Amino acid sequence: MQTNFLIKMNEFSTQLYNQIIEVLPELGGFHKKESEFLEFHIGNEYKTKIGDLYIQTSAENEIWIKTSHPYTTYQVDSAEELLYILEGLFFNELFWVVSYEDQDWDDTFLVLKDQDIKTEEGITYQVLSWNGKNDKTIVG
Repeated sequence: MQTNFLIKMNEFSTQLYNQIIEVLPELGGFHKKESEFLEFHIGNEYKTKIGDLYIQTSAENEIWIKTSHPYTTYQVDSAEELLYILEGLFFNELFWVVSYEDQDWDDTFLVLKDQDIKTEEGITYQVLSWNGKNDKTIVG
């Protein structure tokens, strides 16, 4: 049975919300209510560099995930990919990597915990984990 706030969200956002809550029911209270689009704000209890996590849908039925850290916005292709990313982040098996060349943003990507990062000379890579225990800086 849908609750009132789900009736206000568009169909795509409602379906995504239901898929998320089915797998991660603890996220049920972290969405913005009274919105046409799904908007989650998940506070990071560890208070790490990666910061809080945000999930949003758009009018074009896109799914976006980002953190409070600059340059971590990522468009997700499907609910399955989003759930994979969320579980990987929360269980510290998947990390965001933000690379810089001379203080300027270069690239952003996700890596698995034991995955080697192919580095380039002159590029600095900042690895960000949800709990902060795997945070590190790699200089190429």
